[in-house]
Amino acid sequence: MKKKPLWLVVTGLDGSGKTTLVDNLVNWFEENGLSVFRDRFPHDEYIVKTLLDKSKDPYTDRLLFALDNRLLCQEISEELKASDGYDIIITQRGLLDSYVHGAVQGFSYRFISELNHIEDLPKCDIMVHMVCEAGIAYSRICNDPDADKFEYPAYIGKQEYETRRVFTELTNKNPDLVHFFNAKNLYVDSTDMTTSEVFTYVKNKLEAAIL
Repeated sequence: MKKKPLWLVVTGLDGSGKTTLVDNLVNWFEENGLSVFRDRFPHDEYIVKTLLDKSKDPYTDRLLFALDNRLLCQEISEELKASDGYDIIITQRGLLDSYVHGAVQGFSYRFISELNHIEDLPKCDIMVHMVCEAGIAYSRICNDPDADKFEYPAYIGKQEYETRRVFTELTNKNPDLVHFFNAKNLYVDSTDMTTSEVFTYVKNKLEAAIL
């Protein structure tokens, strides 16, 4: 029987290099004969663009992201159960990002767990945590025509702090992050790294676990 697909999440700060890393990892997996299902959180264009732009308060923002999380996780759960499906599921961002952004907006990890009914949702196998200095991160995305309402300097600064904090809290086994305890974690600070250096570092760390 075919093994269960491995779910790899590239999570972390906006502007830290997640998109480029996912591009490179997908190419690497496919070059090595692995079939790849790729997606991203947030997922639904209507929820996270049209409705999010209408939202005027953090609680409504979190409701919308929780709905989007659950809809995409339905799809991921189906792929994880498929006996003839993909070898690798890779997502840009994951459920942990809701804890980071929720914390930026003033919500506790426990609140985010309860809002998402996190115990219902699938668990990833590996998380690559991407972070860098906030000013550098913002300089990389400031001209993005598809930027959302959160991509401005003050928010990115808070997001950097919460991205670093959530990794520390996960390492220290904060019980409110129990959903993620079994994932293998890789921390990458891309502040002084090129995109090729980031890819090489992550590839070398993942090689033994995946190939």
